[in-house]
Amino acid sequence: MHDICKYAKALAPVLAIFAAASGPAAAQTWSAPQVVGSVPYLTGGAVSTNGNTSAVVFAAGVATNNMFEVQAVVRSGGTWGPRVALSPQFQYAENFAVAVAPNGDVLAAWRYDATMAADSGVAQVAFYTAGHWSPALTISTTGLNAGMPSIAFDGQSQATVVWEQNTTSTTCVLKALKGDAGHGFGAAQTINSTCYRYVDLAVNSVGQAVAVQGASGITTGPVLAISRDANGSWAAPVTLAASVYRQRQPQVGLGNEGTAVVVWLTRGGVSYAARSNGSWGAATPLPGVPAGRAGGVSGVAVDGNGNAVATFTLTSGTPGVFATSRPVSGAWPTPVQLPAGPVPVKASAAGTFIVGSGATVATRLAGSSTWKATSFGNDSIVDVAAGPGLAIVTLAGVAPDSIAVSTAATP
Repeated sequence: MHDICKYAKALAPVLAIFAAASGPAAAQTWSAPQVVGSVPYLTGGAVSTNGNTSAVVFAAGVATNNMFEVQAVVRSGGTWGPRVALSPQFQYAENFAVAVAPNGDVLAAWRYDATMAADSGVAQVAFYTAGHWSPALTISTTGLNAGMPSIAFDGQSQATVVWEQNTTSTTCVLKALKGDAGHGFGAAQTINSTCYRYVDLAVNSVGQAVAVQGASGITTGPVLAISRDANGSWAAPVTLAASVYRQRQPQVGLGNEGTAVVVWLTRGGVSYAARSNGSWGAATPLPGVPAGRAGGVSGVAVDGNGNAVATFTLTSGTPGVFATSRPVSGAWPTPVQLPAGPVPVKASAAGTFIVGSGATVATRLAGSSTWKATSFGNDSIVDVAAGPGLAIVTLAGVAPDSIAVSTAATP
């Protein structure tokens, strides 16, 4: 239902953005990759950081019957801990997510198929606190298909989880949980009575949240947003865009002052909608995207002040990955080209943006308008994250069957 590999934008390449720059952009140095997991058939590598604590979650093959298990490593106090198995063993590995709270707690989420059937998804989560992982908690309904959870923490280290959950073989709802490592989760709420197979979530420091739903893959569906206020009340779903052919994969970012930006793919294009002062604007084509040339994936990240960066992929004309930035309540400028590849994009509250693309990571530090690129040679970026004072990437290919990390200091 949800592809966490959200990698996941007519233009001449603006290659000068990667030239040596003065100011904060030139001061950034990435560490040599450090292997944090090395096991047969390792897949995934979702990463998150709060600047002091970082965590990586992946699936690893085990010795018996071609089975897998979810494993995690946590970095605290400057040292990466051992790999820890979070889940029972299963045969059909799916997707993974991880979030680090301001207080250093961690929440991991994953989905696997209980059988070879595509509609047998099981959704589970686990908390890390005080140096230990809790037992895996199944949040989905036994015997009914569940989508991949989307997760995030607020400024009080309260976690929010949203996922699509079948209630019968033909009906489905969007569920939400809220809780923390010390007290667990409260009762699940139904926040929408329809599913579309793709979910994303953003939560800000005061506890506001926006969940978005749309179609996955190259299917078709509307784009909906469901908002939660700082008091914990979910509003009725808002249709940002009615269903049209090949409209899909909405992504959402949320600033601490309440500005929200949603970006999604259309047939050969990219559209967005923004919420300012509590009201959603009309869905609009993203400026600078030539008609009929976009595809692959798009992304969006919003910093604490409401400034946004959107990324998208052009598949023809001038193919590659592009980024455009929008100051809070402002306009989108002409996009600039980044190295080609998948497009995970993240932001820190302070305003550092990071995009991972193939073997290259591009960062735009807080206070700078310049993107700086760093190549990791033949290694492949799996995920990126940005937290207070720290950016981090996970890499595949540093060693066989391994996941590695590299970090860089940020403002």
